[in-house]
Amino acid sequence: QAQGHALDAALRITRQLVMERLAVLDCDAGASLQEVTRCMTDLAEFSLDAACTQVMQQLDAQYGAPTTPGGERARLWIVGMGKLGARELNVSSDIDLIYLYDQDGETTGDAQGRGRLSNQEYFAKAVRAIYALIGDNTEHGFVFRVDLALRPNGNSGPAAISLGALEEYFHVQGREWERFAWLKSRVVAPRSCVLSGQA
Repeated sequence: QAQGHALDAALRITRQLVMERLAVLDCDAGASLQEVTRCMTDLAEFSLDAACTQVMQQLDAQYGAPTTPGGERARLWIVGMGKLGARELNVSSDIDLIYLYDQDGETTGDAQGRGRLSNQEYFAKAVRAIYALIGDNTEHGFVFRVDLALRPNGNSGPAAISLGALEEYFHVQGREWERFAWLKSRVVAPRSCVLSGQA
């Protein structure tokens, strides 16, 4: 980015540099499988955090911050499933993600209080924008292929789901294999939530 690249290009170039380094470490230095998978997992978490941070700043400027009924900022968590959740990503893995937010509500609007959205609409826009930064194939390639099919109701479900709706889904119609899939889940972004234990 310091060289003038936008975030999407910078992340893709970073991936290329990481892959080059991993190839050298694997072939010349005998890097272990655990070292490779940990590096790929770190790259995914770093990329998702950077994308989430930029997207939320842009959406906040346009629509205001998403708020809970109590007036606090609504939080978004990106949950890594499967190999990402288990820190087992290899160099060809896609990343399985579920986007959760804590409560329904609406945004505060722009500086003049206009342009309010429901929290679900706000976070759906965030999911699409993060996907574009990470998963779209550009002239620099992609950062990771992204799979959102493990979310409740699969690809026909909302892009982001509230904790209340997730709980209701599992009470009413969640299948056994879906419950088991959560055994390899953890919050991977935003980094501030992971480090502070707010996830």
